[in-house]
Amino acid sequence: MAWKLEKSPVQIANLSHVGIAVRSVERTAKFLSSIWNIGDPEVYDYEAKQEDLFFGEAFKLRIAHVKVGPLQIELLEPLDVKSIWSKFIEEKGEGIHHIALGVSNYDEMVKVTQEKGHKLLVSAVFEGCRWCYFDTSPGGIVIEYREEYRRVTALEEPVVSAGDSRGLESAPR
Repeated sequence: MAWKLEKSPVQIANLSHVGIAVRSVERTAKFLSSIWNIGDPEVYDYEAKQEDLFFGEAFKLRIAHVKVGPLQIELLEPLDVKSIWSKFIEEKGEGIHHIALGVSNYDEMVKVTQEKGHKLLVSAVFEGCRWCYFDTSPGGIVIEYREEYRRVTALEEPVVSAGDSRGLESAPR
């Protein structure tokens, strides 16, 4: 069987991590460490306030980063009831939430994904790194783009019209 696939000009830099939505970061990390040597996970609470977001609702998470061989796993425990991770766990249970791709061409990746009609779920900046989630279909994969090679300042933000997730290019605030 031979399919004709569209050849996008956009290149992926690397697989940054796999995000797993969990009810308890501690319980999940203890389970993983009982079967694999994951070392000591980096654990922190992340509260994205509305001013940190370019698109989406404020949220609070507990996050743990663990290494399984060359793979980085991000455990995401929602600390609120309205976040996309809370809704994911409520609807589907714990499990793989997203695949994160580290990119150097963040604006291009966002533009191409939006032009293909995929729904933007959230977009924010964390420690100078822009990131966003897209719900893709077909496939049902949530994809995160992480701008891992360029840091932005608080004076930059994507241009997003109210109710529209198009146009995430950086623009002066």
